Amino acid sequence: MIEASGKNSFQDDKTTTEEIMSRLIRKSRETESAALSVKKFFQQVIHYILCLYILLILGVLPFYQEEGYSHIGTDKSTFFNQVSVMAGRLLFPLLLCYLAASLIECLQRGRAKKNETEQEGEGLWKGLKKSLSLTDGFALLYGIVLLVSYACSRYRDTALWGEDWWFMGLYPQLALLCIYFFLSRLWNPRKELFFLVFPVSGVVFLLGFLNRFGIYPLDMQVKNVQFISTIGNINWYCGYLVSVFFGGVFLLWQQAAQKPWQRALFGAYVAAGFATLATQGSSSGIVSLAAVVLVLLWLSAPKGERMQQLWLILLLFSAVCLIIFCIRRIFPESMTYSDTVSELLTGSPLPIVMTAVSALAYLGIVWIRKKKDYPERLAVRLTRGMCIGILLLAAVIGALICVNTLYPGCIGPLSQISAFTFSPAWGSNRGATWKAGLMCFLEQDFLHRLIGVGPDCMAAYLYGNGSEELLSLVRERFGEARLTNAHNEWLTVLVNTGVTGATAYVGMIVSAIVRYIRQRDRNYITAAAGFCLLAYTVNNMFSFQQAMNVSTMFVIFGIGEAYQRRKENVS
Repeated sequence: MIEASGKNSFQDDKTTTEEIMSRLIRKSRETESAALSVKKFFQQVIHYILCLYILLILGVLPFYQEEGYSHIGTDKSTFFNQVSVMAGRLLFPLLLCYLAASLIECLQRGRAKKNETEQEGEGLWKGLKKSLSLTDGFALLYGIVLLVSYACSRYRDTALWGEDWWFMGLYPQLALLCIYFFLSRLWNPRKELFFLVFPVSGVVFLLGFLNRFGIYPLDMQVKNVQFISTIGNINWYCGYLVSVFFGGVFLLWQQAAQKPWQRALFGAYVAAGFATLATQGSSSGIVSLAAVVLVLLWLSAPKGERMQQLWLILLLFSAVCLIIFCIRRIFPESMTYSDTVSELLTGSPLPIVMTAVSALAYLGIVWIRKKKDYPERLAVRLTRGMCIGILLLAAVIGALICVNTLYPGCIGPLSQISAFTFSPAWGSNRGATWKAGLMCFLEQDFLHRLIGVGPDCMAAYLYGNGSEELLSLVRERFGEARLTNAHNEWLTVLVNTGVTGATAYVGMIVSAIVRYIRQRDRNYITAAAGFCLLAYTVNNMFSFQQAMNVSTMFVIFGIGEAYQRRKENVS
């Protein structure tokens, strides 16, 4: 009897222990569920704020202006900064709440896992490290360098917000990085918000094209040929154009649109973009086009369908140039502004040759594909050999420019062509701006070569502490105009944030371009973002950051990373 009673007591103790463990696990799950619900609530609120931010930057900023062209660049910078500050005031408290809920949920999940399996969970820190990409690492490094550069700058008043009327200082730069991380982590991707950029920019392109023929549907003060559409200066306009347009070119090449009416709309959008690209007046946009076409040619070689689509796009570009050529022949004085490149593309017989060649190539590939005899290996060898040849030719031209500059006349008849002599006037005064930027960098001590003179402080150094030789160069070429950047984004970043900042910034952008374009067959939105970044970067080798183009680029950058982080494919 005593023996039986002892046995029952042991069983009762065991049952009680199991009940306690069960209650603990159930309570842990309930707590975890509550924490998860709170986390999801804050994430949803953050998501809606980010949606509004995207709408304001991609949908409103391109049209925002207060008094026409009189100070449109400052208007857009002020709008971007105000919207970013407002978003930051809303987002950061919500982010702290979200992180607190995430930490509680993670700890509870770890305890539950330990109770159930006696194994520790992965942990918040390990999970965080696992979620960081190479691009994220460079972005974080760039943010740290910005803070250090500001702390060590002799021009902190300027460095905080940036040069007057320009505003690309510490706060705007940090805002760009924050919006990248917010969008990539806490925004639930919505295709319609990404595709918003195309109708908006399509209207901007149409206005820009009409402006080049003296037609101004919108009443803009201070009208002249140096300002275009609702963006402003030609360089600003071209910077915005390439930051969005080549995403549409990629989508047309990739045939992301499934329905006929969608393909027709994309075709019309790309045609409008080509029309304004050929007439807007900034040659760097055509260089961006060449870079994108070169990449698409490389990627198209293995598949006849892709090669056919590429030649269709080139035929569309050639046909648009031919139509403009005909308009100019019928109405000789209709176009109010042109430069060497636009004159070549729309004022000479070149578009006739371009259209004939692209039409023959397109029809030839259609015929080959109908016979199901596309020579994949031969196409790959020819096209990639051509791409490598073009890159080598560009390198040879660069070498000839260097040699002829150092030893004038040594390359024979080519020495007579001004483009083969690097001088202050080279490339619409890019020679002077690049030399000024390089001199600003070289005049720094070791510390400031590492971390720069401060965010957006190139002009503060140049006019405050620059050498007499540097000041003479700038005043000789630009007079009383204030040179705020080197008209080369990477060189300007080098001056402002030093070698470490430039390395981080270049690493961030280049790694994103490579990662995104690799997604072309799995995630067309990420790949489209990659082509936007590629075109922006190529253009800004001859241009600069300003609120319109860099804000658009970083929003698209964040959208691309958000889709990159999705597990499922986007098709």
